[in-house]
Amino acid sequence: MEICRTIFTFLLVVFSIQGILGEQCLSDQWPPNSDRVVPTHVVNLDLPPTERWKEIAAVYKPAIIDLVDYIKKFVLSISPELQFLVSLVDTKLPAMADTLPVPYGDEMKGISQATGVPLGEIVLYNIFYEIFTLCTSIVAQDQNGNILHGRNLDFGLLLGWDMLNNTWTLSEKLRPLITQVNFTQNGQVLFKTTSFAGYIGVITGIRPGVFSISMNERYGLKGGYIGLIEWIFNINRKQSFVTFAMRDMLTKAESYDQAVKYLAEVKLTAPCYYILAGPKSGQGVIITRSRNGSDDVKPLGKDNLWFLIETNYDNWKKPPFFDDRVTPCIKCMEAKGKNQVTFQSLFNVFSSRPMLNKLTVYTALMEPATGRLESYWQYCRDEEAPCAPW
Repeated sequence: MEICRTIFTFLLVVFSIQGILGEQCLSDQWPPNSDRVVPTHVVNLDLPPTERWKEIAAVYKPAIIDLVDYIKKFVLSISPELQFLVSLVDTKLPAMADTLPVPYGDEMKGISQATGVPLGEIVLYNIFYEIFTLCTSIVAQDQNGNILHGRNLDFGLLLGWDMLNNTWTLSEKLRPLITQVNFTQNGQVLFKTTSFAGYIGVITGIRPGVFSISMNERYGLKGGYIGLIEWIFNINRKQSFVTFAMRDMLTKAESYDQAVKYLAEVKLTAPCYYILAGPKSGQGVIITRSRNGSDDVKPLGKDNLWFLIETNYDNWKKPPFFDDRVTPCIKCMEAKGKNQVTFQSLFNVFSSRPMLNKLTVYTALMEPATGRLESYWQYCRDEEAPCAPW
């Protein structure tokens, strides 16, 4: 065990040095190749919940099965003694679907029916994003008051390192599942998301003309594991899953201010960061959430800043030396300048190291005023420049 700790510490230092050496502020990554455009599918909210995901589930069935199988095998590879955790998937998680707010449980049941994947495994697939997500999110305002919102989704930390290919195994298995989902109601697009096929919560989303939102994980001693345990064993269900709260607001919120207020106050199963942008000048905010309330609300324009950046650490504290994506991101945004707040400029920032790293699976770009959402697969390849693992 001590040898493992020593090796891990050594790798941490090496990777940190890699990340420093690999800092970039690129200007030539736009436009992405057409084969990197994430496909779009539709979820019709007028259908019964059990039928909404049927088409998407059928298309992505093999990838969903492969991912869930990997998660179970990975847990057992850590120690055979963890078999009890895998057994919980079959004994406890299926019943959890019936405890979730409408319509989430029925949607999971529909996905299970369409794929043939046991319900407990579909529930697992839909809750493990609550506790393993790393990200970089940016809200920026140009000199004319126009607001753009973008994010990199980084996922798969410590869930299997592929020594042969120098990649995170789970990150690679997630890419085939990435899709843009347009949620429609009465024949109109109500909101759009960038997510994973069969994942019913929201990590990145936009309601045209109202607001856009991204969620980043926040580390803490009272993290998502505690909230999940409380929910599964019926200790406390007067709380919302962080990604379901986002979808609730995308479905119901009629204004940016309404979304901000709800997401600042709702009780949650896990701490997180909510990053929101609105269609009007000055509408941008980072909400630093504990499970029971907000620890900080940082608006766009504070300290005369024309942009906000959030990774996975409290924005009023210095990030750890081994994972400082904020400092190079600030440098890059300042180098671009307020007159370059465009999809092109933001994509170049998100494609620069270490904002782009081995965990990065997609970049999403949003414009709240128009409802424009563009999503692209991302890859960090060592042959182009040293690439940090996170």
